[in-house]
Amino acid sequence: MQILRVAVIGGGFIGKQHIEAIRRIPGTEVVALSERREEAAKALAEELYIPAWYTDYTRMLDEVKPDVVHICTPNNTHFAIAKDIIERGIYAYCEKPLGMNSEETTQLSELVTTLKTKAGVNFNYRQNAMVREMHERLYGNVQDMLGPAGEIFAVRGHYLQDWMMYDSDYNWRVVPELGGVSRTIADIGSHWFDTVQYITGHAIERVFCDMQTVIPKRKKPTKQVKTFESAAEGEYELVDIESEDSAFVMVEFDNGMKGQVTLSQVAGGHKNDLQVDIDCANYSMTWRQEHADKLDINHRVLGNIVRFAGPDMVSGDAVRYAQLNSGHSVGWADALKNTIGEFYRTIRDGADVNYATFTEADYVVRIVEACLKSAKEGRWVDVEPSPIYKKYKESLKK
Repeated sequence: MQILRVAVIGGGFIGKQHIEAIRRIPGTEVVALSERREEAAKALAEELYIPAWYTDYTRMLDEVKPDVVHICTPNNTHFAIAKDIIERGIYAYCEKPLGMNSEETTQLSELVTTLKTKAGVNFNYRQNAMVREMHERLYGNVQDMLGPAGEIFAVRGHYLQDWMMYDSDYNWRVVPELGGVSRTIADIGSHWFDTVQYITGHAIERVFCDMQTVIPKRKKPTKQVKTFESAAEGEYELVDIESEDSAFVMVEFDNGMKGQVTLSQVAGGHKNDLQVDIDCANYSMTWRQEHADKLDINHRVLGNIVRFAGPDMVSGDAVRYAQLNSGHSVGWADALKNTIGEFYRTIRDGADVNYATFTEADYVVRIVEACLKSAKEGRWVDVEPSPIYKKYKESLKK
């Protein structure tokens, strides 16, 4: 087996999670870390036993020459770094969003296609065993007493968090130059969009969106704080906030199917509460990320049935993601490992497996842009198709 030599750019919360996930995948070696703050780079490399650290990622690429690079930096840096990596002939795995707008993401998607290389984006919720099970119950050969789910009637759900519900909650994501013009829709709504498109095998083509900013001024700390931390009293300045705290989105898929989702980062008590409900002809299915190893199947006659993420309780390709026996909980970190593992698998042997491509990530950015336009104009808005939209739609059927 080829040992993949991996480097990571960015040493914050998500960068650490990538490193831990990579090390759970056989045949990998984290060879270097790049973090712009010298003290942080050195400390993290020592803490995680990474042999080399850099403050300049280009120097790292020149000297270490990794096979794969993970981009775990703020949103405004993704485009330039990903472009540089791909043009060097290195495989890129990027945190979402792929870029600050669809102009950037289309360039990257076309670049990957032109160079015939592999590149992935971290939409990891689709890699949960029970999310895959939902897809299998729609399109696979389900053999249990419940049988297939049948025709989809509607898609519902939410993604709720509370880490921005106080005016003292401040993060680089509220700065448009760093995080983009959208926050809640782009940050968490994008995950919901990707997840439901993967489950249903259908692309979102139209949206109607309303959004609100409930905290128009926030307390910006006078010193840097980490994600999910708040400014201390007396150590801040008040700044205007332009991005949305919550949004309410109706969606229409390419087959005319309808859906709706509520998004919020100011919902008290909801930490990372992504939920997807699929109403079908034979039964409905509900999956919640905070109870990631369970799938609720709701039957009109048989009542509510809970399936667990064990190889004996899932179907088809979902078995690959259910590596522990039922009752042994799997969750967010396992889905992250799964999605990175899928990307590495396609690098090693060219397998046609399940990870979010640059083409798919480009389309998700276009959904976000359609939501912003809809909220501004107060009407249904079509998602502007990319030049390689047909290829994207075909990829949803995998």
